[in-house]
Amino acid sequence: MKLENIRYPKYPSQILEPMEFTDKVDDIRRYALLAAEFGYSKEAQDFLDEFENQIKNTIEKFNDLLEEPGEDPEEPEELSEILAKRMEGKRRLCISVPDDYQERFLGSFLGRGAGCTLGAGLEFQSVDNMRIWAEHFGDTFPLTNYWSEVKNPEASRYITGNATNLTKGRMNSIPVDDDTAYTLLGLLTLEKYGPDFTHEQMARLWNEEVEIHAENGSWGLFWGERKFINNYRSGMKAERAGYYKNPNVQSVAAWTRADAWGYVAPGWPEKAAQLAYRDATANHRRNGVYGEMFMAAAVSAAFAVDDPREALEIALCEIPSESLFADAVRWAFSVAPHIHNYKDAVAAVTSRYQGMFEGHAVNNALYVIFGILIGGRDFTKVIGETVAMGFDNDCTGATAGSIVGAVIGKKNLPAYWYEPFQNRVECYFRSCPRYLDIDELETRFYKQAKLIYNER
Repeated sequence: MKLENIRYPKYPSQILEPMEFTDKVDDIRRYALLAAEFGYSKEAQDFLDEFENQIKNTIEKFNDLLEEPGEDPEEPEELSEILAKRMEGKRRLCISVPDDYQERFLGSFLGRGAGCTLGAGLEFQSVDNMRIWAEHFGDTFPLTNYWSEVKNPEASRYITGNATNLTKGRMNSIPVDDDTAYTLLGLLTLEKYGPDFTHEQMARLWNEEVEIHAENGSWGLFWGERKFINNYRSGMKAERAGYYKNPNVQSVAAWTRADAWGYVAPGWPEKAAQLAYRDATANHRRNGVYGEMFMAAAVSAAFAVDDPREALEIALCEIPSESLFADAVRWAFSVAPHIHNYKDAVAAVTSRYQGMFEGHAVNNALYVIFGILIGGRDFTKVIGETVAMGFDNDCTGATAGSIVGAVIGKKNLPAYWYEPFQNRVECYFRSCPRYLDIDELETRFYKQAKLIYNER
């Protein structure tokens, strides 16, 4: 689908913007409470029941329309067709696991942890809100170190953590987050099922390992991932569970799962992208899938190049060349000389992709790309600028940090970004201890990489 052919629908009634639409729904709740207080409880309940049925009916209609979308030759879904639609490119940069694998893996994994932690502090906040928050607590903006304070510091995060763990001086590991959890899930999947894992096996593993909703109210998975497992738990086959009533099939979520595939196919972007395809198609389609293929290929290539832009250019050759995602990447490269900081990036992306979902695979990926193109090999600048752009900025900060971290290696990461982690990452999986040793994870990923390369 070409960008010029997309006409995003307007919100109903008075052409409402998303926030206004949300406000109207809240007005209905308030009217219902008021009606009860004025003695109209039965009428209020009848109206609410009618409204609920209308919502359910609208969702069913959308699901019927989109669960099995028609074919688009520019955005194929079968792997063989995707491969046929790629540009010429560097499919494989290494013939074996790189000799400096440990150095680059640690740079990438720690870089991912740092970028994720930085972004999670004020995830999905507006640029102005983040800037004002930073100024209030004396932090630089864009950030050059972790947040001094975050909103609701005692709020629960992902079952085992809380928000204060994201702040400077108050962490003792890579704080728990779904974006770091997905990287670990990829490793567990390979260790249990190997590289030919199926969607059924993925669903089974996720179901076994992850609390979807904990008693303390914190979630263990992202939007579409919760849909996948909740549908699976209801008895639905994995082949359908990922798509039924899931409006997030082109979201950022799939490419937050990409890093594991780059780690086990270092210097082999084609292989990393194909593993990512197998993973992403469990609950994503088209540009959601291409996003994970692109990011996996970029992480893979980053193990074998010295310029992060080159990793991005190599990754572009692993997705359909006429897709919306590929068009966005080429556009980013073309306007990069005019994008000097986060302000320029936000203005350019929000103007060109006005109306696009804020959690989309494309617009969030553009922030990763612009952050890398602005900062180059300067790790602090890359994650600081990327996070300052907003949207799903723990995802974008994590992936930008992972790619650049692999390029420059641990020795070139400023120590203050990773020393607070004390060589461990917090985890909420049922079969794992709460804290996992990062050096041990490197050994486990390295073993899987040797298997992928068929080395013993």
